[in-house]
Amino acid sequence: MNPIETALDELREALTTFVGLLVRENEALQDVHAEELSEVVAEKAHWSQTSNTAWNRLVIASGIDTGRGESLEGALAEQPDLLEKWKTIRKLVEAAEQLNHGNSVLIEAQMRRTRQALDVLQSASNRGSLYGANGLMIESYQSRHTLDKV
Repeated sequence: MNPIETALDELREALTTFVGLLVRENEALQDVHAEELSEVVAEKAHWSQTSNTAWNRLVIASGIDTGRGESLEGALAEQPDLLEKWKTIRKLVEAAEQLNHGNSVLIEAQMRRTRQALDVLQSASNRGSLYGANGLMIESYQSRHTLDKV
């Protein structure tokens, strides 16, 4: 196996795992499973870095200079047997982009709901309490009038 093929395989494996984690993240966000979400976020960070490292190895193995506008497609055009692996990688990247966008929409919706709930709780706490922790009416709220004086 040549270095480019090895690098393509490494990148495909890393992206496959990364996309799987994005799917798990999506499910955890939809089902509001915070414990699962914290595990996935930690793993996702690791596999994001692993994918980035694999990408850099692929660029080095292909000998392209992205600074001069050289593309991986150009390097792979000389090796048509590797184009199928490249197409798989591109599909994985597209899936990751879509899942990541969908997850960010879910996160923003949950943050909005959380902010609204906090606003409700804060406004309720600012109004003061009618009853204390012991279940009795707080003195400042007790009426100073009796029914016969009303």
